[in-house]
Amino acid sequence: ILLYHRRWRGKQLTAIMKRKVWIVWLLCWPLLIFATFYFFPPDFTGNKADVLALFVLLAVVAMMPINVKGTDLFFIQGISLAVFLRYGLFVETILTQLAILVFLLNLRVTKKDSHRYPVNMLMFMIVSLVSGGLFYLLGGSTGEFSGNAITQLVPSIGYILSLIIVNQILLHFLRIYIYKEVNTKFFDKDMLWEAISTGVTLPVGFLLYMLHTYLGTIAIFFVGVPFVLASLMLRLYYSSRKVNDLLQQTSEIGQQITQSLDRDEILHLFLNEVKDMFVVDYAYIMDAEQVEKLTIIKSFEKERGIQTSGNDDPIEEGISRRVWRSGRSRLYTKRAQWKNLTQGILPQTANAVISVPMKRNKKVVGIITLATDRVRSYEKHHILVLQILANYLAVAVDNARHYEETKRRSERCPLTNLYNFRFFNEVLDEKYKRFDEKPAPFSIILLDLDHFKKVNDTFGHHSGNDVLCGVANRLEEEIGERGTVARFGGEEFVVLLENHFHNESLQVAEDLRCAIADRPFEIFNDLDNGDRQVIYVTASIGVATAPNQGEDSQTLIRNADRAMYTGAKQRGRNRVASYVG
Repeated sequence: ILLYHRRWRGKQLTAIMKRKVWIVWLLCWPLLIFATFYFFPPDFTGNKADVLALFVLLAVVAMMPINVKGTDLFFIQGISLAVFLRYGLFVETILTQLAILVFLLNLRVTKKDSHRYPVNMLMFMIVSLVSGGLFYLLGGSTGEFSGNAITQLVPSIGYILSLIIVNQILLHFLRIYIYKEVNTKFFDKDMLWEAISTGVTLPVGFLLYMLHTYLGTIAIFFVGVPFVLASLMLRLYYSSRKVNDLLQQTSEIGQQITQSLDRDEILHLFLNEVKDMFVVDYAYIMDAEQVEKLTIIKSFEKERGIQTSGNDDPIEEGISRRVWRSGRSRLYTKRAQWKNLTQGILPQTANAVISVPMKRNKKVVGIITLATDRVRSYEKHHILVLQILANYLAVAVDNARHYEETKRRSERCPLTNLYNFRFFNEVLDEKYKRFDEKPAPFSIILLDLDHFKKVNDTFGHHSGNDVLCGVANRLEEEIGERGTVARFGGEEFVVLLENHFHNESLQVAEDLRCAIADRPFEIFNDLDNGDRQVIYVTASIGVATAPNQGEDSQTLIRNADRAMYTGAKQRGRNRVASYVG
């Protein structure tokens, strides 16, 4: 029988719905038990030890469900069939209810999810009553095997079919009316697995029923032990399959994140894949590059989705810091194991937690911590899988960091940290290429510092460099997000001003001229005694606007240069000039 426990692991009932479930169970379950006892009274004469042995067998098998593609499969159908055929409907119902209780207790269902007890017990009760009732209506009889299997064939087939169909109807009802799922299908993979498991186990149950008639209690041992061993082997097989599937997904994720060279994209892709790969309600990636503190750089929370952290506050003492200091992974299956260890970021609802270090060159460079509200969601093999993913992520982030640094160096002036002219020229070419799609005006502001050679000759080149850096800072402050500032070469700077008409660009150029000329620069005289000096510098500026004053990037720059020399330099410097074609 399929349990709803795994199927709706991500769904949560409201408090009102949970109370309704318990009320329905309290009203219906005792009444159904009494009715079953009244209409199908048991006969325990001389068979109490056998009934107890069958219950033990049911309980052992119930503790070993097999998870196939997210669906929990039981092999108790065969044993419950043998109990039903030998002792009747009441005994089968009671033992099955107890087996379900053993299963849920073994899962250690939390108080928040305690409504799973009445839901599953009612489901199995209804399945037992409908299947058993149909068996009796078709002329079937229970008790010791009569030696004629033909007379039980049609009732047994009806029992098996009703077992599958009624279970699926109840699951479908839960999806639609309790959990409000949409686009749900009646015939799905769960029904297929149910039919397969039933087809395999029920013949074994019928064999147990026949042997018990002839051999007695020893038949339970002969059939039950191989049954339990087969369940255990299948459980181990599918567990290994699950680990292999996780490792295959790990390899695919590793290939994806190592193909990207954008750090933010890598982190976003990693979290997006991990939250689908594991049971995750909360996920945090932390940077441990700085020895003094541990900070979150990317996170996922079920209410907010994936977020980029803008908070540089260090993480308080907790699980992640313990992993950082020790360099060893940690796994907790429930909140009671870690609640006294942390003052950190995990919410009050979190239960199972897994945290692993990201290592590069045997040094911890980051921490990955996953958590979920459900208990026992992580196992030891999850540490192995997540550690491999963490190593992939460490390599991918390191590659992205090296690429970004190399890219920054190729694009920036090493002195002023402004963009260099090569990068600026590429941006300008791209503006022209996209001008037909977005025909917004843009301008070039080209400026040259006046008599800058005197600054170098008087105070030294180091002092001149300080002035260049000061001018670069003022230009970036003034332009902000309105455009791109670059160093043209020497003491010349260039600005790409976007979405500005020519007259607006002239006003911006005038503001730049004033920002340079009206405020002094502080330097130190390297050629004399190194004393602090305060000097003033000015700039001559030329402006040209596309497309009227330049049909391509080189023409626009050339015209701005002409405006600067003919309109500003040659007319006294420290002024703004416009290109006149």
